[in-house]
Amino acid sequence: MERHVLETIDPHVIGERLADARRARRLTQQHAAETLDVARTTITAMETGVRRPRASELLILARLYGRQVGDFVRPVQQQPAPSFVVQFRAARGPTDGISEENRDADTRRFEELCRWYVELEKLVASPLSRRYPDVYDISDTPPERAAEEVATSERNRLALGDGPIGDLWGVLETDVGLRIFAMPMRSLKIAGMFVYVEDYGGCVAVNANHPEEKRRCSVAHEYAHFLTARLRAEITVLSSYRRVPHGERFADAFARFFLMPASGLVRRFLAMRRAKDAPITPADVLTLAHLYKVSFQAMIWRLEELKLLPSGTWDKLQNLGFKPGKARDLIGLKAPTPERSLLPLRYEALAAQAYTNGLLSEGQLARRLVTDRVGALLRVRQLTHEAQPSEDGEWHQVDLDLNAALVGT
Repeated sequence: MERHVLETIDPHVIGERLADARRARRLTQQHAAETLDVARTTITAMETGVRRPRASELLILARLYGRQVGDFVRPVQQQPAPSFVVQFRAARGPTDGISEENRDADTRRFEELCRWYVELEKLVASPLSRRYPDVYDISDTPPERAAEEVATSERNRLALGDGPIGDLWGVLETDVGLRIFAMPMRSLKIAGMFVYVEDYGGCVAVNANHPEEKRRCSVAHEYAHFLTARLRAEITVLSSYRRVPHGERFADAFARFFLMPASGLVRRFLAMRRAKDAPITPADVLTLAHLYKVSFQAMIWRLEELKLLPSGTWDKLQNLGFKPGKARDLIGLKAPTPERSLLPLRYEALAAQAYTNGLLSEGQLARRLVTDRVGALLRVRQLTHEAQPSEDGEWHQVDLDLNAALVGT
């Protein structure tokens, strides 16, 4: 084997393959180190990509792990999973000033996170349950009418009633089975991405650079695409269309109806008006927007749509120079706290469990948690420890076994 072959492969890739092969043989790093006659830290450095293994070391490890040397140095595909990328290439749509390089970079990052999510599930044998509804056929229905019908049907299916949805992300992950990431994207004009491939299931990424209210609308918008056009990937770009396509009109309307259903919103609006026995004010609308976790503008438009406010109310307030953010501060409403950092909590918990079970190295853990090693270990500690008070009244951390059964004990 020529030495230059090793130099063509990313040491992190070789390291991951070595670690996978060792774990498959149920061997410890210490066992591998003794076989090579090196320190255990040397094996750790190899498996984390810090030190590139020598050709002679690969030969010995290959025999120990029952593998061929070629298993560790086979060429790496430079592109993500073909089905994932091919679908997004068909979903280019209008560029609206977004470079192809930036869009491809965001797509690759999205695919990497989805792939890691599935790999973590396989490592700890904990697949995400898919509770997908059948695809809704909206081909012969006007988009706004179809959107309301589908939104009502989904709320009924998910037992959401007609009130505000608190944990939208959790509902779509736990009760539907979507993989959702809040990912900083290179362009502010990209609101979200959706793709479905059999290996990963339904996957959504929203732009973490957008305000929380916008993220929630983007999640609901991409969910609409999942419900009606599951096999067609979608990249939603803000202000891209002079004439909005049927599918986008449907998705926009679905987000409104799903997040702000008519029956519940009308009931709350009328109750608010009766309780104060006075005209509705911008402060009242800000309170409703806060309750439903949508923007003031979205709430105004929805109330106009329901004929609860005069048409043109939003334009009138804009002309008067009304600033929703400042008004919200004046009446003591806090800006909504983001429900989602980059990674789903379940994803992080799977990574923590894989690490505590010895299935991931520190370097692999850090890469999957998109942080450095110190941050990754801190996050594992946060996820695997539970604070409890001692007899002296001080709070201490108590270990939580992620493998312990919660029922049937």
